[in-house]
Amino acid sequence: MMGTKARRAITGLIIALGLCAPAMAQELNVSVASRKALGITTTPVVADASVEGASAFGTVVAPPGHSHPVTSPFDAVLLEPLAIPGMRVEAGAPLARLYSPEYEMVRADLESQRLTSEHMAILADRDKELRSLGLRSTAEADEAEHEAKSAALIYAANKSKLGAIRPASGSGRFDLLATASGIVTELAVEAGAPVGVSEPLFSIFDGQGFWLDVALPERIANSVSLGSTVTLPGRSETGTVVAIDPRVDPLFQSVRIKISLPGGLSWRLGQLVDLSLETPSQGMALVVPARALVRINGTDFIFVETESGFKLVRVDVLARSREQIVLTGDVQAGEQVAISGLAALKNLAEGV
Repeated sequence: MMGTKARRAITGLIIALGLCAPAMAQELNVSVASRKALGITTTPVVADASVEGASAFGTVVAPPGHSHPVTSPFDAVLLEPLAIPGMRVEAGAPLARLYSPEYEMVRADLESQRLTSEHMAILADRDKELRSLGLRSTAEADEAEHEAKSAALIYAANKSKLGAIRPASGSGRFDLLATASGIVTELAVEAGAPVGVSEPLFSIFDGQGFWLDVALPERIANSVSLGSTVTLPGRSETGTVVAIDPRVDPLFQSVRIKISLPGGLSWRLGQLVDLSLETPSQGMALVVPARALVRINGTDFIFVETESGFKLVRVDVLARSREQIVLTGDVQAGEQVAISGLAALKNLAEGV
């Protein structure tokens, strides 16, 4: 977002250069000298009949079930990470050393809880037998059984907590263990920071599958179906559409889809990947650089050159990649569109 000082500076320059831009006008008067001062350059709109399908790009993400969070069973403090993002670990390997007074208490009480659980189970069995002989009431036997189950649950819960860690040297210290084998992709806090119980501290990705997360314009998404083939430029392998969000983003009027990527290739989480979707033919496509697009009040526009300056033209984006957008609107092939100095033009269009 442009800061207040920058906006005022642009406004001052516009006034000094004698630019005229009524708030509601679509025609922006910009002289040749003003264009140079504001750094405005243009490029022609290209008609391209060779555009096949819908070009887009997506971000590589982990499919559901392939990313495993690792949490601390106690409120603790991270003393030292023993693994960092990018390291490969095996299940059960130590990831971090933590300190928690609660850990020491649970560890000390565990044997007592085990004995209590076994004792309560014996008492419950005895009361059950006595009830069959008429020497205990049903209520007394049920109460003994309830107490035995409660003791067993407490012991099992604390035993499970201690099963995810191992003792470390020093009172209250323990090592947090990996819950799965894979690549560490996230470490949530730094050494010395508090770690909340059950809050993800590490994330481990098993690398057994990769998806692309893509946002498509609604009209393009409507022509895509589950199982559609996705072409990946420069690769012979193809991807497959595996999920289409039924909701439309109200701001960008886009739909998110997920694409399963082919295995055996080098993918990285967060990587941007270009793609092409098989869609019904759009005929002759109008293509402009992606940087020509501006968004005003949730609507897409481009600035088309006129004899006296520029006009603001609303467009519909049919497809986009990181470098280009395919669009429709009141624009013709060969017309010049602005690709730099857009901040100043946008301020003019908004009536700054």
